[in-house]
Amino acid sequence: MVFSDQQLFEKVVEILKPFDLSVVDYEEICDRMGESMRLGLQKSTNEKSSIKMFPSYVTKTPNGTETGNFLALDLGGTNYRVLSVTLEGKGKSPRIQERTYCIPAEKMSGSGTELFKYIAETLADFLENNGMKDKKFDLGFTFSFPCVQKGLTHATLVRWTKGFSADGVEGHNVAELLQTELDKRELNVKCVAVVNDTVGTLASCALEDPKCAVGLIVGTGTNVAYIEDSSKVELMDGVKEPEVVINTEWGAFGEKGELDCWRTQFDKSMDIDSLHPGKQLYEKMVSGMYLGELVRHIIVYLVEQKILFRGDLPERLKVRNSLLTRYLTDVERDPAHLLYNTHYMLTDDLHVPVVEPIDNRIVRYACEMVVKRAAYLAGAGIACILRRINRSEVTVGVDGSLYKFHPKFCERMTDMVDKLKPKNTRFCLRLSEDGSGKGAAAIAASCTRQN
Repeated sequence: MVFSDQQLFEKVVEILKPFDLSVVDYEEICDRMGESMRLGLQKSTNEKSSIKMFPSYVTKTPNGTETGNFLALDLGGTNYRVLSVTLEGKGKSPRIQERTYCIPAEKMSGSGTELFKYIAETLADFLENNGMKDKKFDLGFTFSFPCVQKGLTHATLVRWTKGFSADGVEGHNVAELLQTELDKRELNVKCVAVVNDTVGTLASCALEDPKCAVGLIVGTGTNVAYIEDSSKVELMDGVKEPEVVINTEWGAFGEKGELDCWRTQFDKSMDIDSLHPGKQLYEKMVSGMYLGELVRHIIVYLVEQKILFRGDLPERLKVRNSLLTRYLTDVERDPAHLLYNTHYMLTDDLHVPVVEPIDNRIVRYACEMVVKRAAYLAGAGIACILRRINRSEVTVGVDGSLYKFHPKFCERMTDMVDKLKPKNTRFCLRLSEDGSGKGAAAIAASCTRQN
């Protein structure tokens, strides 16, 4: 039986219907996340929660008065950065020198010693090239992986995410591993704070906006940090300050089954093929590390059903992670009836030999449905945080490539926050660029100020 183009498209709409959740669905997800956060903050119920709500031990966010020259390391993906940040106080914008280094694949999956040795060597290279090798520095280390913190310089890696699997790091204090390698090279650098990138994003935004109480990352991964009332944090002992920044690690939401009724067949097949099956399920539905691969799984299925590419799967699309999330960003820049970016992606990037107009239309729709759900899920998460802190005005500092570069992600996320937030709360999403670098340096500075 031969189907018309419209019939093929209608079949795709039906297949992808599970991605099209209602506001009631997102309300329920928001409620479930709130309950997971409540359980995560309490010692007696933390094990029952997929959201671990780690205290960051940052009890005072920067206020713009910090001064001095500080270093920051930003490790959270395949690229990492070394920064020199000069804070001049009085609300002035920091002066920043930075260099980005690529983490070789063998360092990501080799020994932890080799990974931190490489980091120390690149830091030494940065100091040498900028004439700073003989100076003394305090350093803020943005380490964007799930950690249990017992203090600002005691952060134990719970597990690797985002493609890292280096041995001998899980269960160890990453500040100590870094400091050991710095000391071996006789660098006059002291790691004074380990922070998550979301904590850094919050701190960076707070330098310029005192209403900032939330830091959000939607990039390679996703996570959120926010300012919590210390009296509600049973996991942290001996801290007398009234507030503390919580690193939620919300990417793990769903690991206790909270998202099972909304996970599609494609979410499940992608998860099975992933590096850590059953882990980081919310992150796998939201973040840039996974959305392209999720679309690839959809395309493979549609080819198997003879809906796409006349049933012929190109070799390139048989390769895991061959469909990059940045392609999804390009695709949604296309006007509705002129899908030139979509066509270019399929023909030039993915080497599909023959692409019909209906193929472009179907692939564009798949990309749109996957990213739309991701943005709405992120929005439901932010609404959950706003309900929890219950302030009249809140600025959310946001960083991450998906948020910054996708043409519709911010708009969609804002729309869902608006629908689910407390009625008495006004919120503002503020791009907090360089948060994980500038923010880590600012926290290092505020540590020095407090001491």
